[in-house]
Amino acid sequence: MKTKKQIIAEGFRDFSSQTTIHGLNIIGMPKLHIFERVLWVFIVVCALVAAISLTFSSFKRYSENPTVVSLQKDYRNWLNHFPAVTGCFVNKTNPEKAVEYIKAKWNITESDEKFSYYMDFVITVSNTSYYSLDSYENFKNDKTLNQVDLLELTRSVHPNLVGTLVTFEHKRKPYWIVVMTEMGICFTVNSQFAPLMKIKIPGNNDTDDNEEIHILRCHYLNGLCYARYDSDPTLAVKYYIHSYLDVLHATSSEPVVVEESQEMDLSFMMQETTSSSSLRDLSPTQRGCRFYDEPLTPDLKIYSTSICYMQCREKLAMKLCGCTPFFYIIGQRGKVCDIKGMICLSRNVNILTKNPSELNCVCPQACHLLTYIRQTPKVTKWEYGYFDQRITFRWSLIPPTTKYIRDVIFGIDSLVASSGGTVSLFLGMSVIGLIEFFYLIVENIIKGFIKLFRNKKK
Repeated sequence: MKTKKQIIAEGFRDFSSQTTIHGLNIIGMPKLHIFERVLWVFIVVCALVAAISLTFSSFKRYSENPTVVSLQKDYRNWLNHFPAVTGCFVNKTNPEKAVEYIKAKWNITESDEKFSYYMDFVITVSNTSYYSLDSYENFKNDKTLNQVDLLELTRSVHPNLVGTLVTFEHKRKPYWIVVMTEMGICFTVNSQFAPLMKIKIPGNNDTDDNEEIHILRCHYLNGLCYARYDSDPTLAVKYYIHSYLDVLHATSSEPVVVEESQEMDLSFMMQETTSSSSLRDLSPTQRGCRFYDEPLTPDLKIYSTSICYMQCREKLAMKLCGCTPFFYIIGQRGKVCDIKGMICLSRNVNILTKNPSELNCVCPQACHLLTYIRQTPKVTKWEYGYFDQRITFRWSLIPPTTKYIRDVIFGIDSLVASSGGTVSLFLGMSVIGLIEFFYLIVENIIKGFIKLFRNKKK
């Protein structure tokens, strides 16, 4: 009757004689000198460690760095995205609308001694941004103002949009979309996500809410890739230039300001990084970026780095002061700040206006990056005649000759090929050999248990 040790040794001999894995058949050979057996065990273990180490290295590369950025030069076929522009009036208060609002809200006319106090309040609220919150200190002792709907006030007194907007696409009539941003009420064109932040201004000719946004693109050979806006001649405008997949936020790049009786002509060079469709087979963590239809939260169906920055600041404001400014109108809104809350925010404004990277905001890079580099503007100051009564901003795109594309260089197929080659090189194992390996192990374990059971029965 065989002992357990003999049954195990016999099972290993049977396994090693049947397996096709290199080295194991030699280890199990009968009548082999002990030193030869130890040597072959050492060789097989070293080969196994090397195979596991290199396979793990390949998997790590697939998980962490499977993409590559390459250069494109076929610029003669490109349709380039025209810059999106968001304009904000330097003064967002229409005097006539403000007088009407004060009269309707507090029943106070211009002859009343408290009129200037309420006018200052209206001007403060309508021009609210993170950079003007300190003005609320003047009204901290007036609890009656807490009953005022600050968003409604801002909408009610904002100037109407007048003027003419034209672009190089003459078949489509362009239009501004009035939006609420971290810089207050502004108006934007050629922005994909503007409808998410759209608000209505009383007395303004609003566009249809269901009208689809048409993103302007111009061919490389189009020498007239431009847009021009002749605005209200009495209102200076700040213009922010950004990607069509971005929106204006508190830490956007510095604006260009067009003053009264000025005409500004400004050109932009474009740097673009696109991503191939094969990147969608990778997870956002692997590729290190997110497509615009891959939201971070279920309440918002899109992803944009600028909107992510806004949501991050909104959460920070809630954490610091227990409320959020009234100019946040998308996503999950918390309690809206009253006068006391706005004063609290003003005392933390140095934190709130930090660069998003300093706020620990988890906002991955977008897979489609567009950066517009401002060239030297041409500014004309009209001081007499008809032209002293207009403000004109003209912006144009200089077509690029190079672009970058992010593509997969080490996908799942490369991982399988690399791992298979490594295992085959060190152990002589294929997929069939791996299945055979586990099959023989299970078979010999079952045989061993059967023999042990028979011995116990005897």
